[in-house]
Amino acid sequence: MAKLKSERHHWWPVCVSRHWAGDDGKTGWLKPDGSTVRIPPARLGVIGNGHHIKLGRNDEDTVWDQSFERVFDKADDAFPDLIRWLEGLERRPVPDVQELRQRFIPQPCTDAELARMTECAVSLAVRGPMNREASVALAEDLRGPLPTPERNALIGLNMRNSHRLIADSIGSRGKFVAVYSQGREFVFGDGFFHNVRNVQNPPSSPKLFVPITPHICVLVCRPSRYREDPKLTTLMLDDHEVEICNKTVQVYSEKAIFFRSQQPVLTEEFKRGKHLQYAHPANPIDNLIDSIPGVPARDTSLDHISYPAGG
Repeated sequence: MAKLKSERHHWWPVCVSRHWAGDDGKTGWLKPDGSTVRIPPARLGVIGNGHHIKLGRNDEDTVWDQSFERVFDKADDAFPDLIRWLEGLERRPVPDVQELRQRFIPQPCTDAELARMTECAVSLAVRGPMNREASVALAEDLRGPLPTPERNALIGLNMRNSHRLIADSIGSRGKFVAVYSQGREFVFGDGFFHNVRNVQNPPSSPKLFVPITPHICVLVCRPSRYREDPKLTTLMLDDHEVEICNKTVQVYSEKAIFFRSQQPVLTEEFKRGKHLQYAHPANPIDNLIDSIPGVPARDTSLDHISYPAGG
């Protein structure tokens, strides 16, 4: 029986985090108490043995121990080409006056390019801390705090098949948007907008809004109804719209907001130190999805209903 070797596993892969280094070679880390530090990006997003599953008691080795770190190799290998491709797509400055739906620019693409976007976006969602916490939340609700070894094993068992399950179920099917900032930088965090937390079955209407670099996000979604063409569009956001996206990251993050050079203003949601989520469908990202060409306008007749806060 080969013993699992201790490893540093990244939920924010180095091939991505390096794009968030400022002129000082470091990335800003904003915490819920308002404090900030600047750290080399390669040291961020690290969990020791985060993708190992050890089932023995008292850290004993068993024949069932395993690692699912290799599950993310395809995404990590694809990120450099994805980022170069996204940087080369056509986009236009934000016009002075124009409806949001009219600002999307259709782009030529192949199914392989869209599947690569899906592969990378889903990998960040699945291995991120927000999904890790969701993978053990039900057990802890029922049983209370779990011993660390048992907790980590349960997280791994619930996570190990999620990436392939979600990525393969989306592939190149759905609507894809490359979203760019015109000036203001995007932020990243230990949570971001998506609805694929602790998924054990193929998701019916997946949606992910994922910051990739300080000036590029990707939106991958498969609405309940949509016209297929155009599959891929690009969209430029102004500074105010980028700020709205950044506040969304703070809603979904718990302990960490990462930024390159422009420190965001702390929000009340992030101060709570919990992975929250939008409880109302009339939120900024769902509204953005509803504006994608080919996606029917959402029925807003029930928007007056009050929804409980999402935790």
